[in-house]
Amino acid sequence: MNCSACGNVLPDGSVFCEICGVELRPVSFATSPGVVRTTAAPPSSSPSAAAIAELGGMLIKSMSLGEKLAGVGSLAATLGFFLPWLSGPNLRSLGNLSALAGGGMGTTSYSGFDVTKIWGGVFLILAAAIASGVLFFISGKAPFSRKLNISAFQVMIGSIIGPAIIVALLFIPFMQSVAGLGLWLLGLGFCSITAGGLVTISQLGKIVR
Repeated sequence: MNCSACGNVLPDGSVFCEICGVELRPVSFATSPGVVRTTAAPPSSSPSAAAIAELGGMLIKSMSLGEKLAGVGSLAATLGFFLPWLSGPNLRSLGNLSALAGGGMGTTSYSGFDVTKIWGGVFLILAAAIASGVLFFISGKAPFSRKLNISAFQVMIGSIIGPAIIVALLFIPFMQSVAGLGLWLLGLGFCSITAGGLVTISQLGKIVR
């Protein structure tokens, strides 16, 4: 079957076009000459959990690989901002002689939200993750040219933060020793956003050819 908006070739039974995002409605069919039969609308009722899950599954299937990577990356980066970034010695315990005599210092963990108390510019990381999520939703129904621009922005957002964090975590021993789950999730999330944008650009390039 072909998309009625952009003409893209789609598998039979597709609900949304993976390129332009147009919803593909079922076509009416004729039962006899001069008589057109359409499917009857189901009675209005509140959607069940199974119906919502089925709709969510269809939406996920209608997404391209690049959109899935960008969406998962945006969610991971947002969650990683609030999880512990660093875990290290609690400097306040240095003045507590009883703690030192007891065999060591306490430890404390810092998330991205805690770091913003020292330097508010860290909020830009959270803003970048949220902006990537907004672009992900806009990209679902965007036309071809706008989808290409959105993918380029996704690559820019992800490449500014993600690769630098992952390189630091892999090659700097100090970062490996104090890094928390949130910092790993943050770096991997932004790298996933970058990968999603690059995959989408590659898929769109094949269509143009």
